Amino acid sequence: MPSCKEPLLELRSKKVSNAFLQSTFAYAFIPLLLKLLELRPKEVNDALLQSASTNTLPHSKLNSDEYNVIIEVVRTVTSNDNNVKIIKQANISTEVFEIIIKYIYGGTISLENINTSVVFELLLASNEFGLEELIKHIQLFLLENNSSWLRLNFSRVCRTSLKDDNLKNLQQFCANIVAKHPSIIFDSDEFLTLPENILIFILKLDNLQMDEGKIWDYIINWGIAQNPSLPLNPDQWSDEHFLTLKSSLQNFLPLIRYFQISGEDIFEKVRPYQKILDQTLWADIMLKFMASNKAISTLNVLPPRKNLTTTLPLRDIADKGIIEIESNRASKLRKSGEAYRIMGKYEESLIDLNKSLEIEANNANALSYRGATYFAMDRYEESLADLNKSLEIEPDNAFALKYRGATYYKVDRYEESLADLNKSLKIEPNDALALRFRGETYRIMRRYEESLADFNKSLTIRPENAIALKYSGATYYWMDRYEESLADLNQSLKIEPNDALH
Repeated sequence: MPSCKEPLLELRSKKVSNAFLQSTFAYAFIPLLLKLLELRPKEVNDALLQSASTNTLPHSKLNSDEYNVIIEVVRTVTSNDNNVKIIKQANISTEVFEIIIKYIYGGTISLENINTSVVFELLLASNEFGLEELIKHIQLFLLENNSSWLRLNFSRVCRTSLKDDNLKNLQQFCANIVAKHPSIIFDSDEFLTLPENILIFILKLDNLQMDEGKIWDYIINWGIAQNPSLPLNPDQWSDEHFLTLKSSLQNFLPLIRYFQISGEDIFEKVRPYQKILDQTLWADIMLKFMASNKAISTLNVLPPRKNLTTTLPLRDIADKGIIEIESNRASKLRKSGEAYRIMGKYEESLIDLNKSLEIEANNANALSYRGATYFAMDRYEESLADLNKSLEIEPDNAFALKYRGATYYKVDRYEESLADLNKSLKIEPNDALALRFRGETYRIMRRYEESLADFNKSLTIRPENAIALKYSGATYYWMDRYEESLADLNQSLKIEPNDALH
């Protein structure tokens, strides 16, 4: 295959044979698709599409890979309710779809003059169609010619590449950067919402350059963020609460290097959550500090992570964007402030978020986090001030909309509350907390059926949320549905037996 640096790439896929390119179907069907791409769906000629979609595939002239590619293309053509043929391209743009069809049909592709974001989209589409040679080539092209773009879009690249083992080149690119600069992930605003598979991938890195005690801290915070119904103080947790956290972290716990955590961190950070660990493992951890020469019982102990002692050249550790992120104190303060909020440590949260905003006064995420902290402290005027400013900067920030809607509810501005929560749920339709807030707003507006619908959906997502159960029970009460009211209130009291407002 010619070098990636050549302007025109003669990429005749091994999957696309001469028999396919010379077949009657290829010459008849693919040009038709290219023509259709130029038309609006309502202008597509039904008769033409009918002849193409019913054409018998010359399966005997195609290998199985070619046949599957064409089947996938055919599946993009469907009928709507009016029997008008349309082309479904929910995940693939017209531009990318046309490039792929031309590649299959002509065996050539030029990437030099295509916008990098389109090249990346082309990679994902090629992966959907199973064009292995093209997948491999586009990865190499991006790494050799567009590494700066990959770093500037690191979160997206990392999330995408780790979903599929076909993108191993990009996976390795991500692994190299994360191992050397873990704060890019751990101190990012997106950390608490990262998918489990990405964190597992990172924790498996033997050369991850981060203190193991800090890794434990981050993982605990991630687990708590997935279970917002957990009480704020772990000293007040029941065994069931610890089981909930253990269930969320079950795939992470075997990847922690416990015997590389300092004694101080074991006492301060690990001990409060010892119930999520296997009893034998916890006994061995204690043994290590009391009698370090004695043998432990735990099997499959992971080795210490490898420390990188050499200074890496600039080209290997990323460009200015990553160096700035690495040294960005505001980002770290913003992250820790949000973590403190989730843990219920509101004063500490305010301290860090205030410091972060001293550095970056117009950071929309920091403003929304501080607004949420003020909300939790019943300081509603300050909450609204921060959330309003955050939404001036980022009008579609679902988090800020959710908390402004909740704050409007607290100050009896129900129509404004409903407007913000509707918009937030349009962006994030399965946000259990936003659903609960809107359910409360509907309830106070006596729109009980809508209130129940939101509470029920919220409880489907977070079934052990005592507050949602409490307000669902209150809604049933106002609807004279007393048996259902009692059922929800009893369930709520099982979770929070000391709630005096039941």
